[in-house]
Amino acid sequence: RGAWSGRPTPQPRVFAGLVEGLAVETEANETQEEIRFLKRGLTGIFEGMDSNGDGLLSEAEVLPLISKVSPWRRQLLWIMEGIRLTPAECNRIFHFMDVDGSGRIDMVEFLRGADSLNGHARSRAKMAIRHFIEGEPAMALAESEVMEACSIGGDERCPLWRLPAGAPSLIFPGGETRCMLPGDNLYAFRVYPGDADKLYLDFECGGACFNEYTTLNQSLCKQQISAHPVAGIYNKSDARNPFRSHTIVMVVYCSGDLHVGSAARSYGGVQQRGYANAQAAIDWAKENMRPWLQSLIVGGCSAGSLGVQLWSRRVLSMFSFESAAVLADSYLDLFPGGSQQQVLRSLGACDTPLFTWRQKIECWKSNLTAHAVFEDAMRAFPTVTFAQVNSKYDKTQEYFHQAVAFSSGSAPTITNGSTYFAAVNSRLRDFNKHANYISFLVKGNQHCYTPYASLYATTSNGTAPAACGVGAAGSACRGSEFLRGRQPEPLIEWLGALMRPDLEKRSECFGEDERRADWLGNSSIEYCDAKQRDKRIPPQPYSVMLSLRTAAASAAEGVGLGARDWVAVLLAVIVAAGVLGALSLAAAAVLQKHGPPGEELTALRECCIAPPCVELVAVTGAAGRGAFVPEQDDSEDSDTSTDDSG
Repeated sequence: RGAWSGRPTPQPRVFAGLVEGLAVETEANETQEEIRFLKRGLTGIFEGMDSNGDGLLSEAEVLPLISKVSPWRRQLLWIMEGIRLTPAECNRIFHFMDVDGSGRIDMVEFLRGADSLNGHARSRAKMAIRHFIEGEPAMALAESEVMEACSIGGDERCPLWRLPAGAPSLIFPGGETRCMLPGDNLYAFRVYPGDADKLYLDFECGGACFNEYTTLNQSLCKQQISAHPVAGIYNKSDARNPFRSHTIVMVVYCSGDLHVGSAARSYGGVQQRGYANAQAAIDWAKENMRPWLQSLIVGGCSAGSLGVQLWSRRVLSMFSFESAAVLADSYLDLFPGGSQQQVLRSLGACDTPLFTWRQKIECWKSNLTAHAVFEDAMRAFPTVTFAQVNSKYDKTQEYFHQAVAFSSGSAPTITNGSTYFAAVNSRLRDFNKHANYISFLVKGNQHCYTPYASLYATTSNGTAPAACGVGAAGSACRGSEFLRGRQPEPLIEWLGALMRPDLEKRSECFGEDERRADWLGNSSIEYCDAKQRDKRIPPQPYSVMLSLRTAAASAAEGVGLGARDWVAVLLAVIVAAGVLGALSLAAAAVLQKHGPPGEELTALRECCIAPPCVELVAVTGAAGRGAFVPEQDDSEDSDTSTDDSG
């Protein structure tokens, strides 16, 4: 907008293409095939906008796209992010493109105007063209999200306080961040604004692309920014959501590298910069959240779960917090053979600052695993709760295990539900050795819970559990919890307890206990590992302060206080009364020993009229309070009593 001020004609670089904003321009890094591809997309879009089929675009056909909902609106808004053109400026662009002044833009004028585009807007145009040719709405983004986008650069820092509270915003950090496809050098993380002292850092899901086969042949990962989720933990309008007041910073995933990559591939022009993408989102959160967080949650599902396991130690070391929890949802590093170690090295993760030096050495030797890094974090932060959510059978994890085995030449060890659940229990047993670790196993086969609406209906007995009551029968009601008189634990309540150090937390699994010797050969997934049963994390000793803050927040929101909160309030009153009583007794003792300070100061004022006595004020006035004691002369023996003549 500013580029046009006071100028008779608009600058071509701003957005000469406008209309649907789809551009093509010959640049050094583009092949002729890509240029032909983009021009073909432009031609198709032109024809789609030409509603009357006369081969010309009129203002009546173009400008309504800006102000009315249409099949093109999302694409148009996506491209125009950062340009912020008004309808009047769009009108000027139309007439700028209308070179012959006929009031109509033909195909030649349209393509020439699009050819003028470059830089930031041009990259967006290419992305939109690709989606148009693939028959999808560009980025599938909601209008509210596209309209609330911000690019960091220069003096623009995109502060949290300026983001709208009712909708997510895209933040474009620039720098080395990017999505993985050639030409897709635009990356954005997503922010759902909330309280500045409550942070939920969420690593997005999206598969993995770790070689040419998984990237180009199978496309086993997200390679572009996708639609923002609105369910699960992101649904801030649901009163059951324990994280509805948190600021959620989503590390958007389009790098295919488990959020840790830093590599330029030799195939397809692919670049995987997941480490830079994640670090940019974390840096923004560090800059915009309060220095001391009341609550910090580091979470993620699927590929994001592995991202959490690899990033948790670094993230926890970057923030100061009253309470913190790490939540890995629906992915364990159950890779065949030594393939995982090779994958981490090939992604370039060893060369990033993510790992400790000891971990870097292991990574360079192709010995580092995600679970080893995760366990190091558990040891480094013993007061932080580390939690895992997983289904007893997860077809997605089984599929990726087999895909990795196929592409790396390894033999798969997970071939069905029973071998999968046995592998899960073996890994969880390793984690279970740490006092600050708990798990929640769901009797079902769903992949990921935190981003979906089913989060609120899920218990340890499944996503649609049968009601277990008196006289109930069937396998759904044969779990040990029911036999002990307990109902299955709701997942959403279990998650809510993670950020409350004043509450006891424990592992959950619905099923009858079996020992390792029995479940290793079991063809069923109905059981629970007896060794993990009811693993508990007791309340932490400093939890009274958090309970007080929770009580205050509950009162402010009109929510009734729980029994624990009332106990905390009562304890706080007792402690406060004790402290005040102790201070009163101490003050009385001081007065009894030294007399009222008023008399001492009056005597000093009467004595010290002449300048030589000023020094005496500092000496005598402070000596009675222990703040200053005059030095004794070593050459004379004297007692410490004060002489009136002194």
